[in-house]
Amino acid sequence: MMEKRLKNLHELISARNSEACPIRDVFSTVSDKWSILIFFNLGVHPKLRFNELKKSIKGISSKILTERLKRLERDGYIQREVFMEVPIKVEYQLSDFGQQYLEKALGLVEWIAEETPRILKRRNANTKK
Repeated sequence: MMEKRLKNLHELISARNSEACPIRDVFSTVSDKWSILIFFNLGVHPKLRFNELKKSIKGISSKILTERLKRLERDGYIQREVFMEVPIKVEYQLSDFGQQYLEKALGLVEWIAEETPRILKRRNANTKK
């Protein structure tokens, strides 16, 4: 079963440039370290303002956060709501589509969390060689 799934995807993924491989392009958008953290924070907190999101993601710069939010909004993963107040208030939240992605990503992250001790043990053992 998995072999057939891999074979079907391999033809798309093995394209030489990302323009010819939409899967690589989409995956790179949603799987970088900052985007994953944006998804998790918006999953825990249904709505966050820019500075709240920035404070909750240690180490992210305003520039990178702005770029990732624009990209995720463009692709339909998050929704941005602007309130015409003084100062202007902007809130971000996951769209239904973003919730679907987060649901899928959680399975992988839970597996990583479970396997991390073994991975680190092997890493340390192999580093000492």
